Amino acid sequence: MFRVGSKIMKRSVDTQRVPLGLIVCASFGIPMLAFASHANAQSRLGFIEITEEAGLSDAIRDVANGSRYSSMQGGGVVGDFNNDGYHDIFALAGGGLADYLYINNQDGTFSNQAAQWGVDLAHYSFGASAADFNNDGYLDIFITSYGSTSFAPNSGKMLLLQNNGPDEHGNWSFTDVAVECGVNRLFGNTRDGLGSGWSDYDLDGDLDLMVCGYIEDRACNRLFRNDGPNDEGIHIFTDVTVIAGLERTGVPGFTPQFVDMNNDLYPELILIADTGNSKYFHNMGDGTFVDMTHIVGGINTANAMGIDIGDINNDGLLDMYISSITYDLTGGPGNVLLIQNPDGTYENTARDNGTYNGYWGWGVLMQDFDHDRDLDLAETNGFLGTYNGDPAVLFENLGDGTTFSEVAQQSGFVHTGQGRGMCRIDIENDGDLDIVIFENIGQLRLYENLLIDDAPTPDDRNWIRVLLDTSERDTLAPHGLGASISVITGEHTRLLPVHCGTNHACSSPIESHAGLDESTIIDAIQVRWNDGSFTTLTGVDANQILTISASSSPSDYLPDGTLDIHDVIAFLDQYNSSNLSADHNGDLRLNFYDVAGFVRDFLEAR
Repeated sequence: MFRVGSKIMKRSVDTQRVPLGLIVCASFGIPMLAFASHANAQSRLGFIEITEEAGLSDAIRDVANGSRYSSMQGGGVVGDFNNDGYHDIFALAGGGLADYLYINNQDGTFSNQAAQWGVDLAHYSFGASAADFNNDGYLDIFITSYGSTSFAPNSGKMLLLQNNGPDEHGNWSFTDVAVECGVNRLFGNTRDGLGSGWSDYDLDGDLDLMVCGYIEDRACNRLFRNDGPNDEGIHIFTDVTVIAGLERTGVPGFTPQFVDMNNDLYPELILIADTGNSKYFHNMGDGTFVDMTHIVGGINTANAMGIDIGDINNDGLLDMYISSITYDLTGGPGNVLLIQNPDGTYENTARDNGTYNGYWGWGVLMQDFDHDRDLDLAETNGFLGTYNGDPAVLFENLGDGTTFSEVAQQSGFVHTGQGRGMCRIDIENDGDLDIVIFENIGQLRLYENLLIDDAPTPDDRNWIRVLLDTSERDTLAPHGLGASISVITGEHTRLLPVHCGTNHACSSPIESHAGLDESTIIDAIQVRWNDGSFTTLTGVDANQILTISASSSPSDYLPDGTLDIHDVIAFLDQYNSSNLSADHNGDLRLNFYDVAGFVRDFLEAR
């Protein structure tokens, strides 16, 4: 089942690889299709900075004296903290000032409500990530911090801000529960902590936390397993780094990213680290990981800081873009664009396709900024001292992921500050992706995407934003984190992984976005939930924010939260009317296997 959130027309590693975009049976009303590249028309990328107009001019970052890793800091979170359907911005102020919480006013502007929410804290912060760790429907925030700036930086001061939701008067607030939950410190008493990220790595339906540390001679990158609530309702986290096989020294970690890269439901861990020490860990599905870095050609060349993941060449396999440094003297080591091969290995193509040179890179985004069905790349740059003034870059994908053009200046995406974190945001729910840049010292910057407003014919480039609701099935992670979405229009299939949006010191909203070019109707949207079940919708209108809800169980076809004869009737009605909503096994065909799968799951659930 689905509902429309809003609709605004304004501006052992298995080597047998099976892409998620499958052949569709033409007899069920959808054309035969395969993953295909899209030939770009003339570039229509365009941005304008609207920081002042949006009410964000007071979002100044000032790193406190004595702060840890001061030149690498600069982050925050974009997410919907008050459940009104609009993206808000939480920005770390660096300790010299109090943190900011900008609530979206739904008119293109924001208001700082940090004091009202109780998060106007001045502390030695590095980065933040957001997810609903306790599955109560509200977005929480984890912050790597070394304590209040009233004291010297110290260990054991991480923050886990639990979103309390609205009280009886409609007032919202956060409460720090890091100590009670057991995530207030990293390895021993080390005064460390950089990036963080969330995933359901063990597929038990709750969200686990990975926190990166930078000290090279200590095993500071730690995985905390969410063991659920205790008798007092407090979620307890256990450090399982050792038993998961992830403990390593010599890995100065920046960013953890969890995504199912090989289509087996279990998310891999890509641990982004400095000085050529990034790691790729394959999830074995039994609570452990195996180091498979050797299959990722070129990842060890990068002074890696940021990462984003998507299918950049539209072949049904997920790829990775990792920011690095391009030194003036040596011309390297350069950014890394890792294209996945059918056998599960990766090849670094950055030197060949024009994405290699990004100056001193930090945050990155791999998104379809111009709605032409392929993924573009944006990157922040800058380092204090010699490299001050390096511009942000914007690589336009010219159609098949093999050639890119750097268009930042001509598109208006002009930023020469000390960019660190970078998030995607849809300011006014108009469907085009805008960009937030968190600076190291200086001004938060907001760039509006002009695609919708300035297009000669605005409705010839279409889009879809997809959010997932798993509140009816507690075996699935909140917001469907770990699911994958296939968006099918004609001969084009877009594969969209649902992850926590972790980037350098920040995280983007847990949702998916696809450009649709001229398509106004989506033939099919298929969600593969991370328990292996599927939801398929057909004939979906473009240009909307769509929430797809998982039913209480895969066989709850009514759905009403119970399994009975009415679900059997509902399934048979859909099946007999050739409705792909009855595609129970997710192969985008209707046949005996769907009936058998439904009966099996129905009986098991009963």
